[in-house]
Amino acid sequence: MKTIFTRLVGSFILIVVISLVVIGVSLSFMFKNYLFEQKERELIIKGQDMAQEVKPFLVEKRDPHDFVNLANRLDLNMGTEVWVVDKRGAVIAAAANHEYCEGNYLEASELKIMQSGSVSVSKGQSQYFQEPVIRVIIPINHEERIIGAIILYSPIRGIDKALSNLTQMVLSAGIVSLAIAFLIGIILSRRLSRPILTITEASISIANGQKHVTVPTDTRIKEINQLGKTFNKMSSKVEANEERMKEFVANVSHELRSPLTSIKGYIEALIDNKGRTPEVQQRFLTIINDETDRLSYLVNDLLILSRSDAGSYLEPEDVELKDFIENVITGFRSRAEENLITMDVMSKVNSVLLKIDVNSLHQIIVNLVDNALKYSPQGGNVSISIAESENMISISIRDSGLGIPEKDLPHIWDRFYRVDKDRSRETGGTGLGLAIVKQLTEKNGGQVGVESTLGKGSIFCVRFPKVFKN
Repeated sequence: MKTIFTRLVGSFILIVVISLVVIGVSLSFMFKNYLFEQKERELIIKGQDMAQEVKPFLVEKRDPHDFVNLANRLDLNMGTEVWVVDKRGAVIAAAANHEYCEGNYLEASELKIMQSGSVSVSKGQSQYFQEPVIRVIIPINHEERIIGAIILYSPIRGIDKALSNLTQMVLSAGIVSLAIAFLIGIILSRRLSRPILTITEASISIANGQKHVTVPTDTRIKEINQLGKTFNKMSSKVEANEERMKEFVANVSHELRSPLTSIKGYIEALIDNKGRTPEVQQRFLTIINDETDRLSYLVNDLLILSRSDAGSYLEPEDVELKDFIENVITGFRSRAEENLITMDVMSKVNSVLLKIDVNSLHQIIVNLVDNALKYSPQGGNVSISIAESENMISISIRDSGLGIPEKDLPHIWDRFYRVDKDRSRETGGTGLGLAIVKQLTEKNGGQVGVESTLGKGSIFCVRFPKVFKN
């Protein structure tokens, strides 16, 4: 399996190789065309100059051999040869090593071009040369008549040699560039892969149970820094969740141990016949029943939280709030009357519709009202008010209890957190009620809030958007 390091280096080198090939081929093609154009232009200029020199020979019908031999000797290093043809296209003077061509005629197509007065340039294999050549025909004009032409032959080997040299230069430069690209690729790939490898190793450490794992976020690559920050944030959350889970398990164990120990103790007392009178037996059984209820409430609350954590499916529907709340608190009326607590539901408008999961809303109202009744004194009051704004609908539950200390307010939504642990146990609380309210409210796109004044009571508020958001 290839690593990101080898993939990055390989990709970098592949890009460089493709770029060098494209540049080399393009440069070779452009240079070749340039050399041919330069050579053709040079031959045309040279041929036109020679045509002026040869013209008097043709007009006066003198032998041009001396001029041709001189021209060929002067251009011996370049390999260019000069021939002269008459108006019929017959070769009347050629280089010394091509004198056998004298008397031969140009091909019909070439003769036609010459007689038209046009300069002709062609390249390719020639029957008189053993290698490809560039051939230029320069017509010679006298008194508006074509009286002959200069023919220049130049071998292509000079251009091929220049192209070969260029190819060698490009190849050498390519090898050097490839070596440099390889080194740069290794450096860049290491810079990219090292922080990723660090994050991978850190992830393995977290998976193996190590804590406080962080990665650097000060590299020169913005995306890697962002990845590192995201990883560190995730690591902190994992650690926090692990601590919360341990705390949660410890709290659950503690909450279960207390009623189970009490139940076991009283059952053992009954078995040992310590409750000899009906009154004592009744007291023991009542305590066992109360502790069993506590266990039942705790298990029920834990099941609710578990389903919520697991992302239970919500089924939102339109609810008429005032009627819904009136129906929910009906089950609390007798309990309130026993403690002389008045309960009322207030709304500024007759009908307020809220789209929400009904089971969630029922549990939220039950928990908040139950909490308000627990901490309201005899003769107190619990009021539920409904308010509607442009975008939100809020439900507020006010009690007339002792209130909550300011230092405890940020923590009351935490699981198993109790402001007054002794009193909470007396009232049968599990420490999960408000945590359930918060979780269900947020699951339905809402928000929770609380205001409290010592000695005057508390107001718990849940707010939901008019448009359902999950």
